Amino acid sequence: MISRRLALLATLLLALPVAAQGPDRKYLVKKDASSVTYKLKHKLHEVVGTAKPSTGIAVLKSTGTLQVQVRANVKDFDSGNSNRDSHMQEVTEAAKFPLIEFKGKADGVKMPTSFPATVPVSLTGQLTFHGVTQDVTVPMTVVFTSEKEATASGAFDISLEGYKIERPSLLMVKVDDKLVLEPKLTFVVEGT
Repeated sequence: MISRRLALLATLLLALPVAAQGPDRKYLVKKDASSVTYKLKHKLHEVVGTAKPSTGIAVLKSTGTLQVQVRANVKDFDSGNSNRDSHMQEVTEAAKFPLIEFKGKADGVKMPTSFPATVPVSLTGQLTFHGVTQDVTVPMTVVFTSEKEATASGAFDISLEGYKIERPSLLMVKVDDKLVLEPKLTFVVEGT
């Protein structure tokens, strides 16, 4: 009888740190308040295109692990020039590879105790673009405006050639190989 009580007490004590951290939180991307932007440089100018994410989810686990998945439709990127956008869709083969998708995680992310609060996060994961998947690290700044809403923003570079994309050209000069992706994503707790 005493050994059962000790076993129960030990189990309760071991569960306390997990319970103190709170439950897992599931956030959904707020599409109208979010964007994914790309930037390309050419000798004559910079090209900037923006799209709304098509889907996005973030789960902050009670263990401190943050898991994120975000998708955007390649055809939705708008640079303000329909001819340029058509050419970008052609070189990225948007009809064949319609999505750009990131899946990643970060450890050691804790829900703040007061709001607003800024939390630096380094997501490691995989970016799939043009049918190619590569490992990437995405430094983000997450601003928790409340327990129910957070905005994550950051920037990272990828190589067009690394994703097997023919670099677009203007006046016979190709754009730089480096493409900068800048996600700015607002997440709200599921059900709000």
